[in-house]
Amino acid sequence: MSTTNNEITSKPSDAKLNTARDENDNKYLLFSIGKEMFGVPLMGVREVTEPQKVKPIANTSKHFLGVINIRGEIIGVIDLRIRLNHPAEKTPFMAMIIFETAVGPMAAVVDKVESVSIIEEKNIDRNPNISSDFSQKYLMGIGKLNDDLITLINLNDVLGVETLNNFRTTKMG
Repeated sequence: MSTTNNEITSKPSDAKLNTARDENDNKYLLFSIGKEMFGVPLMGVREVTEPQKVKPIANTSKHFLGVINIRGEIIGVIDLRIRLNHPAEKTPFMAMIIFETAVGPMAAVVDKVESVSIIEEKNIDRNPNISSDFSQKYLMGIGKLNDDLITLINLNDVLGVETLNNFRTTKMG
């Protein structure tokens, strides 16, 4: 506590702030694409919504489906199935994950949102020994949750700088 001009103010201790930050750092939004389970840090997710009608934009990447309007905000939409080299198909539980990027919010279409789960740092292998067509720069690690292995990815890295810059140009142009 500190006193200034006869006012008493209380500041949260650094230990409490670090504990809250650590808890949020360990929370992941889990979703499936095909038979694979993926997770993204919850802190980067703004919301999850049902799929909406997408307005296509000409001359964009295959995985860039177009744009949607959410509460007056135009948001770019990517199909994570296509981006992660899965066959494009509709599933009954499809969802859109709205997340923040350097150029504003984007939406990622996934097969199904499963849950929000805590994956302790000790249960994440940050340098798994794998060989895959999946770019290692997307990979945050492989998480172990109960008996499941979850591929932890960074949605900003999955999009790539080029896609984000193209979207910025589309928004400004």
